Amino acid sequence: MATTYIGYWRPAADSPANEARRKTGANPPELDKKRRELPASLPPTCKILDSWFVLGTAPSALVVEAESIADIGHITTYYAGWLEFDWHPCMAMPRD
Repeated sequence: MATTYIGYWRPAADSPANEARRKTGANPPELDKKRRELPASLPPTCKILDSWFVLGTAPSALVVEAESIADIGHITTYYAGWLEFDWHPCMAMPRD
């Protein structure tokens, strides 16, 4: 059974993205390439549901449905050195 996780992320403290954003206001091309290629790299038991980037000091987020904590580990390892994740499992809330 799959679980929905929300991963709050920020650039890693020593990420090359930090310097690039200070100089150009944009991500380095290598990080943009990783972002585009992430869906194809995911295990078949993991899918991206949503994501958003937040300007300012609040963390951005990636929402995934995963069958295993190893799926979450894949994403964390994939972005190692670039982004730091703080993962939280979510549970559905009943609606009226």
